[in-house]
Amino acid sequence: KLTLSLYPSLSPHWPAVGPGWRPESQEEEGRDLIIQPKKRLNLVRVSKSHQELHRELRMTHKRGPCLNVKPELQRVLEQRNWEQGMKQRKEAEEEKKNRSPLQQELLKRHQRLEERELKAQQEGLQSSPEFIRVKESLRRTTILDLGEKVV
Repeated sequence: KLTLSLYPSLSPHWPAVGPGWRPESQEEEGRDLIIQPKKRLNLVRVSKSHQELHRELRMTHKRGPCLNVKPELQRVLEQRNWEQGMKQRKEAEEEKKNRSPLQQELLKRHQRLEERELKAQQEGLQSSPEFIRVKESLRRTTILDLGEKVV
């Protein structure tokens, strides 16, 4: 049986004596001589907007997840997107209403001609060599680009 008086290093009240051991008073004196660096302020955390955002996050976390409640920014963005979509739909409807019968017939004819051209090209391209197909596709893109610039 071991007794603590014979083995002081096993006692929890005795400090461990080893090569790197120094009395506490010497450690404290050494710490006073060294200049301790101070932690720098995080400018983001100090800012007012960050504090308000953090406060809002804490409050929402305390309340728990609410399915119907969205953040204000998300609600505003959704509202703005919805209004823009409605505005675009109204403009498209007005354009359709304001078209004259002549413009409508011209659009229908143009669509039919494009369909016929595509069918003819597909039939012709199947039997033609590859370099001719590439040339036709290049010609088609240049014509489409010029047509878009004029309109």
